[in-house]
Amino acid sequence: AQSMALLKNWSPVNWEETFNTFPRKLHPRTVVHNWLGPGVCPKVVARGLRCIFSNQGVWYLDHVDVPWDVVYNAEPLEGIHEASQQKLVLGGEVCMWAERADTSDVQQTIWPRAAAAAG
Repeated sequence: AQSMALLKNWSPVNWEETFNTFPRKLHPRTVVHNWLGPGVCPKVVARGLRCIFSNQGVWYLDHVDVPWDVVYNAEPLEGIHEASQQKLVLGGEVCMWAERADTSDVQQTIWPRAAAAAG
């Protein structure tokens, strides 16, 4: 899949498991989507790859037990001190599994904590 994306001049985006398993095989244009836990983005950018922060412990909105202040205080650049590496963090994404929300609860489940992450 990586080769096909590169042939189309696209940037491959991989879940962090790909990075964790074989980081040296990823093309330099790869973007790694950090979702499992903390500490991945610093490792990704140290290898010169770009990263999207979505740590499930703080930014997965189906984890309704996570209070809004924890969501708000999550820092995608945590542990990344070099300005050149900080530029490789493209930002963050809050995530929500559809089987955990429907039209009856989407507003109260997603909106408040998604807004906290945007802060």
